[in-house]
Order: sequence, then structure tokens, then C-alpha cells
Amino acid sequence: MKIDEAGSTCEICGSGGLSTTLEEQKFEYGAGDEHVSLTARVPVFSCDVCGEQYTDERAEVARHNSVCAYLGRLTPGEIRSLRELYDLSQDHFAQLTGFGVASIKRWERGNLIQSVSADRYLRLLRAPNNFRLLAAMNQQLERPQPVFRTDISQRALAEAKVFKLRPEFDARQVA
Repeated sequence: MKIDEAGSTCEICGSGGLSTTLEEQKFEYGAGDEHVSLTARVPVFSCDVCGEQYTDERAEVARHNSVCAYLGRLTPGEIRSLRELYDLSQDHFAQLTGFGVASIKRWERGNLIQSVSADRYLRLLRAPNNFRLLAAMNQQLERPQPVFRTDISQRALAEAKVFKLRPEFDARQVA
């Protein structure tokens, strides 16, 4: 499928004769006996002048999304959309969920795929009722915790201030 990208110039030769097509590309995921062959639809740039073909970061995003689909995990865009659905910054989302902000940033950039348990938790937060429950739990945790006080007599306080540990016992002094 040909895509028209007006004003595109070739990154190799700088000419304006660049065309873009969406192509189905196969790639390997995993290692050793555990590897599988996956496919992704990626934009491929072709230059009519120098004849070169190349892809950009959109191809990497498409491949990453294919891996997420294979693993049954939310994509980086879906995680970002979930956070933005509740109008939260990455820091506030991390504070609310208990995830580390660095993990959220890695998930949203596609540098790391979240674990199964983290993915399930994120999916549960798609339901507004679950999100409200989580927010309510966090509000309870933010309440000031009670401070327990014990009355100490002035005499006990004075003794505590002058208290000194016994000098260290030296067995050589006894002999």
C-alpha cells in the first residue's frame, strides 16, 4: 500500500524523490528454541533517485506492537492512553499505582515490556470503578497516621539524659 508523504526527502541522498509504502515484514522474536517468527506492517521509504530503501522509528514501534500482541500485553501507546485517560503525569500515575516512575517511562517508550502481573493490573485500571477504588485506597494511605504519646515523668527524663553505658568489660583486668 503506497502512502503519500508530501515534502519527504531521502535521508540518504537528500533528494525529493521519496515514496513510502506499507509492507508486511517478518522478523524473529526470542532466542534459541524459543524464537518465533512474527510479522508487522511497517512503512518502508524508497528513493527514486538513489534507489535506497529504509525504515524509521515507526517500523520499530510496529515491530514492538507485534511483540506485545504476541505476548498478550498492552502496547506502549495503550499504557500512555490509559494514563492520559485519567489525566495523570507519569509521576502521579507511578505514585497512584505503586509502580516505579522509571518502569512507566520504559513501558511507554517501548524500552521494556511489562510483566504479566503488571499488565493485568494495568488492564484492571481501564475500568473506571477499579481506578476509583485505587484512588480511594491511596487517599486512605495519605491520611495522617496517629501519633502515640507516652507520658514520661520528669525524673525518668532526667535519668535518661545522664544515662551512660557501663564501661566495656576487660577480662584482663580481672586476672
